Amino acid sequence: MNTKYLLGGLLAGAAIGVAIGILIAPQSGAATRSALKKGTGKLKDDLQSKIDDAVNFVKGKLNFNQEEVAKNQKDLTHVQVGKV
Repeated sequence: MNTKYLLGGLLAGAAIGVAIGILIAPQSGAATRSALKKGTGKLKDDLQSKIDDAVNFVKGKLNFNQEEVAKNQKDLTHVQVGKV
């Protein structure tokens, strides 16, 4: 999954949800502001969680690739030593 599209979709969905919520909210201004503050806090936490997951995924891929390179290098070293 492309992270750029995921983050864009999350932000667009959040913006649409906030806009609809403000338009149909039967609350006072103070209550609406409080609800918005809570909603943006939740959005921030969700977004941070997604970013952390993506970073951990990339780190895992990098570690795997480093291990593969080291293994291939070791295999090549053994092949070259055997030919000498």
